Parts: sequence; structure tokens; C-alpha cells
Amino acid sequence: MNWPCGGQRGLRSGLFPAPARRPPCANLRADMNRRQTLGLMGTLLAGLIAPRLARATTARAVALGDLVRRSTRIAHATPLEGSSRFEDIGDTRHIVTYTRLRVEDPIFGDTGETEILVRTLGGHVGELGEIVHGEAQLALNESCVVFLRANADGIEQVTEMAQGHYPLLADSGGALRLQASRNMPRLVGNPGAAVAQLANLRLPDARALILGVKR
Repeated sequence: MNWPCGGQRGLRSGLFPAPARRPPCANLRADMNRRQTLGLMGTLLAGLIAPRLARATTARAVALGDLVRRSTRIAHATPLEGSSRFEDIGDTRHIVTYTRLRVEDPIFGDTGETEILVRTLGGHVGELGEIVHGEAQLALNESCVVFLRANADGIEQVTEMAQGHYPLLADSGGALRLQASRNMPRLVGNPGAAVAQLANLRLPDARALILGVKR
């Protein structure tokens, strides 16, 4: 399992290295520049009892072929545990969330790992919260199809944010179908968008479509 920013493997709550102030990862500024285009909000001084709702945002739709090609791993997985903390990104401290996922089916990029650790932007630390519009929201115990890419530090992130995350919901016949991510922005500019092709597909059909594009 890859650990954030090459940190020690000493565990905190079963997930994270012991809390020591570490220098920012060299490539996090580039990661944030891409994601800030979808409207990264500053840290919200709001209590958890009354969280603010994220406003709708707009993003350019990503084609399925591009989503697949930009991903180093694609998996049917289930989030098991998550925890948020502050990290230095560029010149600013931000909240990030690390989620541990169990791999149910390694659709592409199988490394033999049964669990993986994925970082998303935003989250809550104590009474402080940060919202990143358009970021994937990995709900615990909700299985999903997730497209992932590893950055230069080996940290896995959801490819193209919410456009790379598809929760699975059983239909009336019990078949699992892909759903658009709950934090999906309003998409413009691509009739062949990945979400348009994947949403509402049965899991086996979506798997076959993804592997067909990969070839």
C-alpha cells in the first residue's frame, strides 16, 4: 500500500503515519492547480452540526477514452475507513481525506493488493471543514467503480475527481448499476462523456465497456 508523501509506516487509527509536520510534496502544487479550477473553497469555520451545502459548479466533460487512458488503476472497490488531516499544498494548508478501500474486482491495473489508500481533497478536522466542489465523495461501505491515478509520490487520487467515481446501486432485479457521483458538477462540452456512457449501466456491461476502451 502506498503511503502519503513517502511517510513512515507508523499507523495512526490504522491508516496514517504519526502526525509530524512534514515538508509539502513537490508535485502537490500541480495537483491543486488542476483541481482549483473547479472551485476550491477556503477552510470553513462552520460546525459539523450544520454543514454548508456545496454550490453547483461547472466542468468540462471528460470522454470515457480519456478517463481510462489517464488512469493507472480502475477497480470495483468498497470504502472501509476514512480520516482527514491537514497537509501543506503549495504555500497553503488544506484538509485532505485518506480513504481505505477494499478491492472487490481489479478491473485494470491489478497489483495484487486487496486494499488501497486513496486521497481526496476536502473533509473535516475537528470543527473545521473544507469543501472542494466537484471532488469525488467516497462514502463508507458504498461499493463503487473508481478510476485512479498515482501521482509522482505514489499517492492514488480519483482521476478527474467526481467524473472518475461511480457508486453502485442495486436495481429492482438485484443487478448492480453504476450511478453518477453525488458531487458530480454540471458537465459541458462533450456528448461522449464518460458519465453519459457509464451511468445506469450494469456492472458487467460497464466492465466490458471499460476494458474495450482500454484495448
